[in-house]
Amino acid sequence: MYLLRLFYAIDFYIKKQYNTIINIILVCEGELAVSIATSELLHHLIDSKDIIKFIDEYQSEFLNVTCSEFLQNYIEQKHLSISSVCRNSGQGDYVYKVISGQRKPSRDVIAAIAVGMGITLDETQLLLRISKFAVLDPRDKRDSIIIYGIKEHKSIIELNELLYDMNAETL
Repeated sequence: MYLLRLFYAIDFYIKKQYNTIINIILVCEGELAVSIATSELLHHLIDSKDIIKFIDEYQSEFLNVTCSEFLQNYIEQKHLSISSVCRNSGQGDYVYKVISGQRKPSRDVIAAIAVGMGITLDETQLLLRISKFAVLDPRDKRDSIIIYGIKEHKSIIELNELLYDMNAETL
């Protein structure tokens, strides 16, 4: 019995690590490692009578990548230098600590890093979700300005000037 439990534990761990690696690869290529829409997944969750069964069945649909893993792999995939991300985000050496996983960034720091990396709005939203923050909301004035800045490929300085000029808190 002990060996059987050990086997299941090892099997689960290996699958989890494999899924994490696959998710990182797919996320860094601009894809989500999901097969159903979030709204459909929510529908299945609401209809589920057993949370354990639901989690077992939809394990592959979960975002199994951390903020630092996403950033490390994205930087590598896009051949960016960390020093340029530090400079372009206006966050300086703090970016190194975020990328290495030593620090948990705020929502604003993540947005600034996204601007510094020049990633798309969809990738920014994904990074915010992975980091367990609310996505940028176009119904919020400040978020709308940030969305506009990302869409228009504004630098962090240009975006902060725009935020300041519109009486919104800068990144």
